[in-house]
Amino acid sequence: MPDIIKVNTNDKLRTLLTDVLPYELPLWFTNFTMYKRFSAPTHANAYRNISGLNFENKAGAYIPLDYLISRGGNNTSRAISIMHPVAQLKVCDFYNKYDDLIEYYCTKSKYSLRHPFRKSTKFYGKAQEASKLTDGVESADEERIVSSSYFKYKKYPFLYRFFESYEYHKLEKQFHSMLQVDISKCFPSIYSHSIGWAVKNKRLAKTKPHESFDGEFDNLMQLTNYRETNGIIVGPEVSRIFAEIILQKIDLNLVDKLHSQNKYQVSKDYDFRRYVDDYFVFFRSEEVKVAFIKVLESCLLEYKMYLNEAKTTIASRPFATDISLAKHALSHAVGEYYSSRYKDKDTESESIVQLKNSSSKANKTISELKMALANHKVEYHSISNYLFSAITKRMLTYLSKVAEIDTKEEFHLNWLLVDLDVLFFVHAMDIRIRPTDRLARLIHNLLKRTLDWPESYKVILQKKIFDHVKQAINIFINHANDMNGLETLNLLIILTMLPSKYQLPENKLEEYYGGLHKHSETNDFYFRWITFMLYIENKPEYQQLRDVMIKAAENYLLNSDDMFIASEYFMFYFDYLACPHIDEQVRKNMIEKVKKKTFDSQKKPVQFSVNTQSQIVLNKDFIVSWRDPEYLKNSLEKKEYIFTYN
Repeated sequence: MPDIIKVNTNDKLRTLLTDVLPYELPLWFTNFTMYKRFSAPTHANAYRNISGLNFENKAGAYIPLDYLISRGGNNTSRAISIMHPVAQLKVCDFYNKYDDLIEYYCTKSKYSLRHPFRKSTKFYGKAQEASKLTDGVESADEERIVSSSYFKYKKYPFLYRFFESYEYHKLEKQFHSMLQVDISKCFPSIYSHSIGWAVKNKRLAKTKPHESFDGEFDNLMQLTNYRETNGIIVGPEVSRIFAEIILQKIDLNLVDKLHSQNKYQVSKDYDFRRYVDDYFVFFRSEEVKVAFIKVLESCLLEYKMYLNEAKTTIASRPFATDISLAKHALSHAVGEYYSSRYKDKDTESESIVQLKNSSSKANKTISELKMALANHKVEYHSISNYLFSAITKRMLTYLSKVAEIDTKEEFHLNWLLVDLDVLFFVHAMDIRIRPTDRLARLIHNLLKRTLDWPESYKVILQKKIFDHVKQAINIFINHANDMNGLETLNLLIILTMLPSKYQLPENKLEEYYGGLHKHSETNDFYFRWITFMLYIENKPEYQQLRDVMIKAAENYLLNSDDMFIASEYFMFYFDYLACPHIDEQVRKNMIEKVKKKTFDSQKKPVQFSVNTQSQIVLNKDFIVSWRDPEYLKNSLEKKEYIFTYN
């Protein structure tokens, strides 16, 4: 059994590790190092003194780092945000003060499929190899490997769990039709002051807007979003909690109005469930459906929100979506593929089929997966996560079986080559951050589990991985105008897992770096610069590119209008200063130059000793653990415990 470890509930900074970051980040980006820095008062003071920011000021305003990620398929990109590190500290303070009220206000609606209901007080340590990994935040009904969220959540960490549940089947028995509709641009539409309307009422909230739970939550959301009141930042869990409190109030208003205006009773005339901003309405009468939509629109309008009519769908029994049908077909195809790996459907290690031509088998398997999708109107991005899960689970089982065999043979290797061909094909169909994360973690696991294999076999595996990653990067270089560069940056991190002989030539890296810069539509200089520096380090063969990057960093740091109130500038500046691949004197000179341009909250020049503070910021990592040889490996493992929602 995994070890049960108690959470230190007195450590308010633990919120930095759970609720303030979006999931869609470069593989190297976690808050673990920053958490250590802010946990040490002398280190925190260095960042405060150098930046000139007042970490205690509740009236501050910080510019989030906004960037685009792909939605998959032909959908438009979505903007998500990293809040400023100082704003993240404010979230820690807010949770520490109001976590009980968050629990209270998030448990009012029984129609919500995903909501916090209790603080996490323990998590599970090392997992057994066969233990079940769950997707999503900490669920009340399932063991988790580690506490990845400040709160435990009910009921479903992923939406597909609802569609597979007894609750869903019970609703299908009672109602013959289901309507699905969502809120149009929910988070960007939320008016921050409306938290008071949800907690109190509009009139009372306007008379007592401050020094209260809702007043402070409103202020916090504004502080993270440069004092904008229209819209909240997308990505962090705290934003979803803010939205959940408002949407739970709308749930209750909806039920009350349908009863008072139309005499319809929930659970009898209709029923509904809401997953974040998606509504699933179950009904038997067209009249009830029309009334529900009309009242829902009215309830949303009170909070300055609207339905997305373009995404309205209606299903009749049986409630089988194209995605669920596609997954069923894929489940059969994947099952058949892995059954063919073992003789007589016997899964003992000794009964592995001898495979001679891995390329032929890979092509056949990919064709069968494509055929399984051919009869369903489903894009790869809708099923790639499922495919990765299905293949990864069976691939790791296969590796465990082969580990029991003393002598590894070529056909054992060939089956892994097929797996890699299939996985990289699925990834090429859906180059987004989540599939790339899963691919990176699997490759890390694969390389670790084959360390004791014959050297000639390891070379073939490494070459296969290198060729696939290089091909994926070339796809971006050739089609950079219609792809988000951030998604591809994680491919470069995968290459750092391979031996040094598998390196991209400098001219290829320069072409890649230039393509990212040319086609960037949002603030991703920080991501791009750090990722490339992690790859090239201080290797002499990349000196020309390193010089270009150092010059770009100097230009960025000395020509910023917003400087330290901008999230990107704050994070980049302290990661740049800690970077050991740049001459220390160059970095120390940068402290002097930036100091002359920096003013505190009173508009006065900052006052600090460069010699004293440089001892900390030049030698202590901030977000990137430059000096830790296990950093990228550890980041991958920690990434397993930080999940998105869907």
